[in-house]
Amino acid sequence: MTPATRKRKRLGTHEVSSSQKDKKVKIMPIACAKNLDTIEDKSNKAESQTMASTGDLSAYEKQIQHNIAEKMQVLHQLGITEAKQQFQHFISEKKKTTTLGLKPEKRVRSPPLPPRKSLRLAGRDPDGHEHPEGFDMKTKFYASENVTQMSRPPAGPMQMTEVGKNVKSEQDEEEFVSSLEDFCKSKKRFKRTTANLQNFVSFFESMRLTQEHVIKVVPNRIFSLDIHPSETRTLICAGDKWGYLALWDVDSASGNDGVHLYQPYSRPVSDVIFDPFDSGKLYSASYDGVVRCADLSTGVFNEVFVTDEDDDILCKAVDFISAQTLAVALGDGTMAVVDTRIPGCTAEHTYYVHKKGLRTVSVHPVDRQYIVTSAAESYAKIWDLRNMKKPTSSIAELPHGKSVSSAYFSPLTGHKVLTTSTDDTIRVFDSTHPEQSTTLHSIRHNNHTGRWLTRFQAIWHPTREDLFVVGSMVHPRRVEVMSDEGRILTTFSNEECLGSVCSINAIHPTKNIMVGGNSSGKLHLWM
Repeated sequence: MTPATRKRKRLGTHEVSSSQKDKKVKIMPIACAKNLDTIEDKSNKAESQTMASTGDLSAYEKQIQHNIAEKMQVLHQLGITEAKQQFQHFISEKKKTTTLGLKPEKRVRSPPLPPRKSLRLAGRDPDGHEHPEGFDMKTKFYASENVTQMSRPPAGPMQMTEVGKNVKSEQDEEEFVSSLEDFCKSKKRFKRTTANLQNFVSFFESMRLTQEHVIKVVPNRIFSLDIHPSETRTLICAGDKWGYLALWDVDSASGNDGVHLYQPYSRPVSDVIFDPFDSGKLYSASYDGVVRCADLSTGVFNEVFVTDEDDDILCKAVDFISAQTLAVALGDGTMAVVDTRIPGCTAEHTYYVHKKGLRTVSVHPVDRQYIVTSAAESYAKIWDLRNMKKPTSSIAELPHGKSVSSAYFSPLTGHKVLTTSTDDTIRVFDSTHPEQSTTLHSIRHNNHTGRWLTRFQAIWHPTREDLFVVGSMVHPRRVEVMSDEGRILTTFSNEECLGSVCSINAIHPTKNIMVGGNSSGKLHLWM
């Protein structure tokens, strides 16, 4: 290497061959554009300094300015400056979106707090009092008495107008509650559809999601979801993580874009279900250890089942054994049978069915003495209410690799059981003879939702036993419609409107309506 070559390498100069000059640059990364701006700035600065006074610069500084000018000339020869101008046309401003439903409250910034100081190093207890003489930090501890806990709301009936949140006006809320009487006239229908599977799926493919049907209904993560069976009006109920329960009247403009919010609980609303025998009643279960019934005709939340608050037993799910009898899944591994006609809000019978906490309970649609339960263990179990002496008296165990998130009988005959497990499988069992239940299909499906998303729960279509719906972790985000054999028949998606995971979904029993709920309290409605 000659001295001249070493000098050019040290100063950063280089020559450009004729082949490099002829190359055309079509696409330039953003990083290159930023570097180009830097070089241009340096070049302009160097030129201005040279024009102002060249006599004040040293030989080394003059050489640097000369190198910058050469590099700028090379960029012009390669066409990068023109490519930069063309590239700027591809950069568009971020599209502004408007959020329907609940509006975020404006937070007032509080004045800055004084610097925190260690009470322990100052020789004080957590309340700020000085320790008694002879206190030994290694052996004695004091706990602060000012510990706030989420306590239950007051016992007894609650008027919907009293527990309403984000209410525009009392008159608006009263008018909405009085309009709920229209939903008391309809009844759920579970008639088998005569259309074959392919034609039925074509109805799903025609359903669309628009920006007007993406709406925030609750402040926090959605835990439960159901659609009222009315064929004249669309009413959707959703429960969230901190005891909020929302009613969204889709075709109404009352409240917050049709959303009316209530807080009858203080902890997660784990299940909501419209009464299949009386559509004017909405049952809900909460981690508070309480099951309530919202009477839409009177606008009152009534207590149906209450556990001892000191026991801290969670109510996880509800299903109907008969028009007056409920099966309630509890978080201590027991199942309560509640007769709503008996006063006292207590269970008629309580059965110990799992070693760990239950998650769902499902009653057979025909032979209602059969019940399938899922729990935080690797078995779903089928029970016969006529023989419930001990935990080992289940008539069938449905094995899984890990805990079971949900288990549901098929809605028409009960000849199949659909389960979702954290072992990344969805299973379909043959329960034609519940005592001899066997696995029909084991479907691989990514159910790893993590800590911040509600667990997936695959649900049957209310009028079919060969089709179910489940959330998905796949990008772009979507909700999957699958056959009982595991084939993906179609998907609900919209890249412009759906950018999150819909863990919880619900389907209207008679109309082509499907709704999905995400972890930020938003509902996505396909119609």
